[in-house]
Amino acid sequence: MSWPAAVLWVLMIAAVLSRGPSLLYLLMITGAFGSLQMLPFSGGVNLLPQSACAALFVCKALVQRGNITRGIESALDPQRMILFTTFIGYGVFGAVILPRAFLGLLEVVPISAPISGTDILRPSSGNYTQSCYLMLSYGTALTFSIIGQSASLRRHYRLALVWAAYVLFLTGVVDLITYSLHIGSVLEPFRTATYSFLVDVEAEGAKRVVGLMPEASTFGTACAGLMASLIYLRPLYEKGAEQTSVLVAIALLGLMTILSTSATGLVGLGVLGLVYGADLVYRIFDTYNPRRAGLNFELAVLFLALFAVFAGIVMKPNLLDPVYSVIDGLLYEKTKSASYAERSMWTRIGWHAFLDTGGMGAGLGSIRVSNWAVSILGSTGVFGALMMFGFIAQQLLTMPREAPKDVAVFSTALKLSLLPTLSMYLVVSTIPDIGVGAASVLGLIAASHTPAPRPVPGPSPSSPVPVGGRA
Repeated sequence: MSWPAAVLWVLMIAAVLSRGPSLLYLLMITGAFGSLQMLPFSGGVNLLPQSACAALFVCKALVQRGNITRGIESALDPQRMILFTTFIGYGVFGAVILPRAFLGLLEVVPISAPISGTDILRPSSGNYTQSCYLMLSYGTALTFSIIGQSASLRRHYRLALVWAAYVLFLTGVVDLITYSLHIGSVLEPFRTATYSFLVDVEAEGAKRVVGLMPEASTFGTACAGLMASLIYLRPLYEKGAEQTSVLVAIALLGLMTILSTSATGLVGLGVLGLVYGADLVYRIFDTYNPRRAGLNFELAVLFLALFAVFAGIVMKPNLLDPVYSVIDGLLYEKTKSASYAERSMWTRIGWHAFLDTGGMGAGLGSIRVSNWAVSILGSTGVFGALMMFGFIAQQLLTMPREAPKDVAVFSTALKLSLLPTLSMYLVVSTIPDIGVGAASVLGLIAASHTPAPRPVPGPSPSSPVPVGGRA
């Protein structure tokens, strides 16, 4: 175990023992350490800081009085977690049964075997590790669905995202500095996971920023997803220093996404732009929309940004040529690369695994693909896909029941911020796991569907009131 892992363990244990929200802040911040192994002896299994923190967070929340009962209610609530609960039950069952039922009958790209190319389907350690990762994401979503009703929790969650944004930005700066000074070995204690690392890659003569992630694609995806959350939640922060810090964080995350030169990150930014534009037009014409607060400020910033770009192009017509060159290299030339061909092969084999099993799937952890939807289908089949996609669609499309205005606004902002992340999953995700970050968002959305507490029945106004202890 490296010294950064030891330090994080100490911080997390201290946060567990504390009475404040420090563990929530650590849960968001540790998402920036995507290449750090937290286990002293892994045996090929990676436990990342955010996963370790999520496990402690779930345990701490569930041991609180009454939360286990509330968790069961949420897990079985048709408007909250029942579809995700069913998906987990079927997915874990299938991870044990399906690789044995179709043993040797399918060609797959193994997710855990140390080989390149394809192999026949067989049970492996990946069936268990991937089941554990997905159960951890489920536990995170379930926990937020029962504690996300608290206004204090929602406020600390928003603040934790800002802290996470600055930490993510700082990891990118440290990566750039150490690369420029040729002291990249300084970051080796933070890169101890048993992944293949691509940390010293250049694009168009410039270093691709990876932060403390395994590769630029992961770093760019994290930056774009967190940026989307802050953009939509910005009006909910207090005016003054809080909103200023959020605006700075948004700008810094956008810069890091671009410097990562991640094609996936650029896709996320593109989807974010489309969703934001459509939502902006909707809020302009919907005069009763509760999210119109700050609309004039957004329009002013957008106008100034467009004017600055237009003025720059007028003064220097070839100003955007480097941008076009990078986009061409990432989105067009990439389709001719060996990496693109390999990832396309993964997805094709995963799709055939779905078809060859008659739509039942090969089991969690049995296949590696490069498309989240195909990963769900190839792993858990039609039934699993209906449950998972149904759960996400339900949370994104249904309105909170009996929720106050601030909760409804918060829930809508979370829904819109999740769309760029889901779009990036479709491009690059290799496993069915939605991750701790997306799980926390879905859990908070589900919390907005919590039924209002029933009033305690009292005496009727017309009933006689006992006096002196005698009716």
